[in-house]
Parts: sequence; structure tokens; C-alpha cells
Amino acid sequence: MEETKEELKVEKRTLEQLLKDLREEKHWTYLHIVEELYKLGLSVDEKKVKKWEIGLEYPEIDEIYKLSELYFVASENFIMAKTNSYQEGLASVHATLIKWICYLTGISLKIGYIGFYLIITLAVIGALLYFVGELDKVVEMGKDKL
Repeated sequence: MEETKEELKVEKRTLEQLLKDLREEKHWTYLHIVEELYKLGLSVDEKKVKKWEIGLEYPEIDEIYKLSELYFVASENFIMAKTNSYQEGLASVHATLIKWICYLTGISLKIGYIGFYLIITLAVIGALLYFVGELDKVVEMGKDKL
């Protein structure tokens, strides 16, 4: 019964969420994961593991099997979570841009999303102010012609 509850949690999570949750449950660093995967015969670096968690890259099938061994989670759960990530990514194209910016700048995804929506909001307000100003000019030109 307990496995069913865990599987239900995994079904709804993206691969990024699953990998981050598993790492944080064990209180592991990226370096620790790299070392553990190396012991299992998989050579990856910290950047790659971080990219998996952010969703900039996805592990290949052989890497999924090693992650499955490392975390004692069925590989089907990783594959299901990877499918969830693809579906979420298709629904949100701008998310990839935000993820890359966050990765390159070192800021968190939460701050990246907040910043993105703040910039979009300011751009919309700026565009509205510009068009209102232009509309005023057109109205003034119309009054001059009368």
C-alpha cells in the first residue's frame, strides 16, 4: 500500500522535481551524487546533474537505470517523470528560456519566474503608456485640423 502512495506522487512530478526531491531527502550535494554514480559505473559531472534537476537536459536511458540503482526507485518512475517533464515543457515554452537564464546566472527558478513575469508586466505597462501617448498626439493633431 505504501508503494502505491509513492507511485502516485511520482506520476504527477516532473523529472526535475523527482531528482531534486530524492537528492534533498538524502541531504546529498551534487558532488556526492557524482561520486555515487561513479561507483555505479557512470561518469557524469556536477553540471550535468544540476542540468537534470533544472530541466535543461534529461538523463539518457542508461543514466536513468543508474539513478534508479542509486535512489532505489523503479526506473519506470523516472521514465514516467521524464514524460511529465516533456508534457509540461510543451505547455510552457518560455520555461526553457527561464531555466537557461537561471542556470547561467545562478539564481533560483522561483526568482527567475518572478523576474520574468515582472519584466513582462512592466513591458505591457510601458507599451500601454506609449500607445496612450501616441493616441494623445493623434487626438491633438485632429483638434488642430478642426
